Order: sequence, then C-alpha cells, then structure tokens
Amino acid sequence: MGSLTIVGLGPARPEHLTAEAIAALQQAPKGARAYGLAHARQLAASVAPDLEVQSLDYLYQLPGVDRPSLYRDLASMLLRRAFEDDCDVLYLVAGSPLFINDAVLLVRSAGKPVRLIHGLSFVDLVLDQVLWTGHRGLQLYSAWNIAFDGIAINPTAPALLCQLGEFSQGAEALQTGGSTTMLAALRDRLLQDYPPEHPVAVLYSSGHPDYRSLSRSTPLAQLAEGVVPVYSNLWVPSFGGPELEVRLAP
Repeated sequence: MGSLTIVGLGPARPEHLTAEAIAALQQAPKGARAYGLAHARQLAASVAPDLEVQSLDYLYQLPGVDRPSLYRDLASMLLRRAFEDDCDVLYLVAGSPLFINDAVLLVRSAGKPVRLIHGLSFVDLVLDQVLWTGHRGLQLYSAWNIAFDGIAINPTAPALLCQLGEFSQGAEALQTGGSTTMLAALRDRLLQDYPPEHPVAVLYSSGHPDYRSLSRSTPLAQLAEGVVPVYSNLWVPSFGGPELEVRLAP
C-alpha cells in the first residue's frame, strides 16, 4: 500500500523548516520516491543528504505546455505513483502547501488519503518588510489575477499580489528576464484605480537556502523599470489608508 505526503518546506532557509518536516525527510521509508524543484532539493539536502529527491524542473522546460496542464499532469503523476504503483511518495513544496499551488489543490481534491505537513508561509516572510495594521483587512491575489484575469482589487484596503515573476502560463515563466511583461501589465491595470505616484513595494519572499528577505519601494508608474525573481510579491497600500502601511519596516 503506497502513501503520499506533501511536505511544506517553508520559504527558503533550513531554519524555516518545522520539526515535523525535518523528521519526514530524515525518516522517509527506504525506496521512497521524493520529488521537488531545484530550491526544494537544495533545502532537503541541507537536512537529509541521503534522501534522493528527483527533479521536477523538466516540467517547466517542456515546449508548448501551459501551466494549468503542467499542474494537472504533476498531480496525476503523484497520485499514480502512490496509489497505483504503491510507492511511498513525498512531494516537497516551498513555503506552505496551502498557498497558491494548483498541484497540491488537485491532489487534495482527489479524495485520496494524503498526509499534509504544513510549512511557514511566504506571507509571514514578506509581511515582515511592511507595517500592516490589519485595520482594513488584506487582499491576497496572484498577480496574474489582477494583470490578466480582469479581477479588480479594492483600493481602500491593502493588497498583497503574489508571484510577480510568473509572466506567462508557459514554462518560460521561470526566466526572470521576462518578468517586466507581468510588471507592465500589472502597472497599467493598477493605474486605473491608483495615481501614478502611489507608493508600492516589491517584496522578495523565497529562493535559495542563503536567501535573505528584501524589499524596495517605487512609485507605481515606475514598477516595470527592472526585472524581479519569480517568487516576488507586490505590496499595494490602501489609497487614503493608514500612513503606517505606506512605510517599509525598519
């Protein structure tokens, strides 16, 4: 009888791993099939060097494959390995498995017994760079939702827009040089509701194990003047809201 465990690794560094995640990696059954992207493999190797983690990077390099299809194929593969091939399967996920991961969503909705190991969310790591009061709530969207799906945000409440670097539903989204495509589309959409001088902040939330959280402020009109990594986010303070939420944290 196989098993499927989704392991949340936290955003970046080994100290973000929970004790439960470390135990799952170090005590994985002999012959277990573990899968993860490059940064997940690096992080796993720092605490469980004997665990062989198979690369999923090739999925993002397949020509002509859109992201929704990619995640469906990944979820199907994980479920098949665990419940048809009777393997013990570990799927290693950066951050929290519950934040913006369509493959995890598809796996969890399949009705199979899945063990979920929670991880520190990227939201914790990016909010340490700003001063969110909580007084007007918080809107959380994928940047893609706002830039390309026609979803409008409420200017009177702050918003956190995630994954700025994912400028395409294809595999080339991991090429950071093209991220200005997303930034320009997002800027133009937000300029319909905010003035050009409205301050926004790019917040960096994940990466290699030596990652340190960073932030930079810019007027909205200048948002697309430089590239950003895939795992970047945009903080949009409310228009006319608390002055504190416009500032970066010291």
